[in-house]
Amino acid sequence: MFLLPSVLLADEVFLKGAGTISGRIVEQTADTIRVDVGSGTIGVKMSHVDRIVKARSPLDDYDDRAKKLGPKDAEGWKALGRWALNQGLPAQSRDAYKKVLTIAPDDREANGALGLVLLNGRWVTKDESYRAQGYVKYQGEWMTPDQAQINQASDAANQARRNAEQRASDAEAAAVAAEARAREAEQQALEAQNSQDNSAPSYWGGWGYGPTYWPSTTTPNRGAVNRPAQLPAGRRR
Repeated sequence: MFLLPSVLLADEVFLKGAGTISGRIVEQTADTIRVDVGSGTIGVKMSHVDRIVKARSPLDDYDDRAKKLGPKDAEGWKALGRWALNQGLPAQSRDAYKKVLTIAPDDREANGALGLVLLNGRWVTKDESYRAQGYVKYQGEWMTPDQAQINQASDAANQARRNAEQRASDAEAAAVAAEARAREAEQQALEAQNSQDNSAPSYWGGWGYGPTYWPSTTTPNRGAVNRPAQLPAGRRR
């Protein structure tokens, strides 16, 4: 047990399906349960909970250690802040270091742990320090105004290049689509012309007078015999 991480010594909320929440249960009702995990509080519906195993947690140890420290014990609060950070309790660590600053406002360790930096004899935030030194923030990073201007111009040029490439790509795609539509229209026109040619009658010049059509619109009487025309009555010989 001494070899196990101390985080295992905590209230365990086993969820249905998979997953657990480790910390200290601070509230439990028929509908929900809330667990302090050190960096915040997580609430879960009881309908999602499979079972709960309660045990002592690092939060309990933090509270016990804090109760033993006096209001002016800067070294004790610093030690507690370090311990809490190692135990994965960042919120409690910050609370301990804030206690230190109420006792010793210029303590370097406590100010550094809270993200403060020394500037002209004052402890300020990093953002305040950068602004005081004339830096500007561009794309989430602090830099000199000249560097920010260079980066901005470079980003604008890159964006213009990407826009031009996109327009060229769109134009090429449109040209390909137009060519495909033209080929399709040409194919449809050719098929329509072929269909019209196949339905029209064919003819050949040849025997007899005028063109002869095929198929013929009339069927010749094969049994008919060509007879000479008879002369009118009274003129026969």
